[in-house]
Amino acid sequence: MAALLTQGQTGELGVADITVTVHFSAGIDLAALLLTDRGAVRGDTDLIFYNQPTGSGVQLVPGQNALAVSLSSVPPGVAHIRIVVTLDDRDGRLGDYPAPHVGIADERGIPLYEYVIDGLGNETTVAAVDLDRGEEGWYARAVGFGHPRGFAALLADHGVSISNTPQASAAPAIAPVLRAGDTVALRRQGADLSLVKMGLGWDPVHVQHKWGSRPVEIDLDASALVYAGHDLVDVAYYGQLVTKDGAIRHSGDNLTGEGKGDDEVITVDLTRVGSHVTTIVFVITSYAGHTFEKVRNAFWRLIDGTTSTELTRSNLSSRGSHTGMVVAKVHREDGIWKVQALGHPIQAGHPVEAAAQVGGFL
Repeated sequence: MAALLTQGQTGELGVADITVTVHFSAGIDLAALLLTDRGAVRGDTDLIFYNQPTGSGVQLVPGQNALAVSLSSVPPGVAHIRIVVTLDDRDGRLGDYPAPHVGIADERGIPLYEYVIDGLGNETTVAAVDLDRGEEGWYARAVGFGHPRGFAALLADHGVSISNTPQASAAPAIAPVLRAGDTVALRRQGADLSLVKMGLGWDPVHVQHKWGSRPVEIDLDASALVYAGHDLVDVAYYGQLVTKDGAIRHSGDNLTGEGKGDDEVITVDLTRVGSHVTTIVFVITSYAGHTFEKVRNAFWRLIDGTTSTELTRSNLSSRGSHTGMVVAKVHREDGIWKVQALGHPIQAGHPVEAAAQVGGFL
């Protein structure tokens, strides 16, 4: 059983590889700062975040609010690893939601420590935990300090300049991250897209009662709607996993969000799509009508299936009361396939209901 830390307490780690996971009921970004004994970074590469997901001994876990840390690989000049949580909704407040829960586990997934960050208020950013290097090894320290001036100010306090922060090196012409509701065109210059994947993920939800907790079946569904002009000609969803031409395949229905990473994946082989098809629209719907604000750690992402490059991602959990989203579309333009992120909220519990609302994107 994991030991419960309170603010200011430390706990010996005693293992070389750990995973730090943050559970929160709204969309968040996770970051880590590699700090010297003076509390400063050695350079901008000591910031690990969504645009720079890998550093020396630390990397973001794809599709999760988690960091994998190999303590033996952390450079000798690093005395502290500060783990920072930032609310996606920059107009929101961490104090508006149930307290963030931090879990630290070893490489086998065995829980070591837990920390509930109580007492947050108007802040959007909190320094959650520190991993401190001691004479006899590494320790976890519960920090729980909400930064009143936000993420950029916290970084500046540790010597990081946002304006100089490196951007993702892969596919610079493609936006690496989208916030929910943003609309950005994603185009790869000089090369045709041939294989595209859309991944959907979320965490199971449990409701507490006097006898313990019970699961709530949150069933999100990813679907691909296939159009010839404005005519819906085919679909890939939980009820039909493969389109008629075999070009689009659905991984299968996940009813609860159990499992790590992508819970549902739709793969599109653009080389096999019929010549009459002009647009493929990706949509997400909530089968039982649960609004996205009630879903834990929900996200969607688009992947170039040829290079495994993540084209874009966005969190679904937000304050919105919508039950569906028009995520993105893949379309032909002058004979070339292109992908455009949409992130448009809708009300839909089934792909048929979603289809009636995508006409403006064709």
